[in-house]
Amino acid sequence: MKKKKHIIIVDDVTTNLKCVGEILRDDYSLSMAKSGEQAISMIEKTQPDLILLDIKMPGMDGFETLECIRNNPANTDIPVIFLTADNDNESELKCLKLGASDFIKKPFEPEIMLSRIERVLLQEEKNKSIRMEALTDPLTGLWNRKYIMEQVNSFTTRENVTGSFIILDLDNFKGINDTYGHVVGDEALIAFAKTLTSFVHKDDIVARIGGDEFAIFLKNSYGKELLSDRIAGLIKDVETALNVIKINENISSVSVGISAFPFDGRSFIELYNNADKALYYVKNNGKNNYHFYDSNEKYSIVDNMHTEVLDLSHLKDVISDKDLDNGPFKVEVSDFKAIYQFLQRYVQRTKGKVQVVLFTIKDLSLSVKTCDLPESMAVLETSIKNSLRKNDVSSRYSESQFVVILMDVDDINRSIVVDRIMENWNKNNRNHNFFLKYDIEEIASK
Repeated sequence: MKKKKHIIIVDDVTTNLKCVGEILRDDYSLSMAKSGEQAISMIEKTQPDLILLDIKMPGMDGFETLECIRNNPANTDIPVIFLTADNDNESELKCLKLGASDFIKKPFEPEIMLSRIERVLLQEEKNKSIRMEALTDPLTGLWNRKYIMEQVNSFTTRENVTGSFIILDLDNFKGINDTYGHVVGDEALIAFAKTLTSFVHKDDIVARIGGDEFAIFLKNSYGKELLSDRIAGLIKDVETALNVIKINENISSVSVGISAFPFDGRSFIELYNNADKALYYVKNNGKNNYHFYDSNEKYSIVDNMHTEVLDLSHLKDVISDKDLDNGPFKVEVSDFKAIYQFLQRYVQRTKGKVQVVLFTIKDLSLSVKTCDLPESMAVLETSIKNSLRKNDVSSRYSESQFVVILMDVDDINRSIVVDRIMENWNKNNRNHNFFLKYDIEEIASK
């Protein structure tokens, strides 16, 4: 039997509540509220499919109630129909501007009310389908990067909670497509996705970030030892799942990087960046294994064929002045290296705060679209240019990276600048296969 849609009816007049209840009770599950405050309390406890909201109520009127409802992101998509005795266009216009789906005029005509409610609920079903499609990976049916980013960022605002962020990457996946074709490659990704789904609990999140990179967010702390056992078992399960579709043993493994909330980051991008470093560590140390991010560990790329640096630790090794105390400032090397070395001296002398940020554009597609990268890099360059002051410094470090120096800023102000650059790039970048990440640290004196 199909479950009835749940409607909350809000009206301070008991007669109106009874009248609407008589019209709707055979077709819908109903809850009644006699004030905006009571309605908001109900909505917090249960997510209705629709709200019928009277405009003129003592205390908090319908307009104020709707604003309070919409202030909670969880309630943004609940459709609202205003109940009104007003006939003026101004009230109707205000209803629509506040995001109401429709309005029903008093006295109520049963057929008109039922028709309008049915129309709004049908439209909301279509909207839900569109939203789900926008947040779902079409190949695997898992959530996509946008969804897991939103959910992790929402989760990390809560108090007294912990979690684990896990990045998983199939080893040598390009070899699967090259050797067996894209059909088998897709089968491998689907098998991988099913294995990950069976690994998590109901409240956890599994998503395909892009290409053969997947992510899991576990919404509680298992402890390092227990999580190690689970990840080790998952790696074996992935190998078994991929071998079922006859994939060569050399390309049927997975590498895993893990970061912990709140210890390794307090946002999606921070947790992703640090799990990504742990993943690269695995990739450069034999693959087919897992690694927990450790802030005390030095991460670098050992494969000299890489054109990118992994993080600021590695970048610092490349451009840092090893002989800081010996001799004058060196100007014969590249400009940025000279500036960096000078600022090491500046920090040593003044104890000032200088921050370095490394921005990296990461390609999440299966086929590298190098022709699109310059356009996204141009967007990043513009975003950086528009966000920095005259005394800051930026330089293109590689074909997919910019490095930025922020002068005399504390942790709060550096976050403001970085957030502005990220927001600007995300808004203007047109290729959604590209993902912008960053690494940030303060220059320390030697």
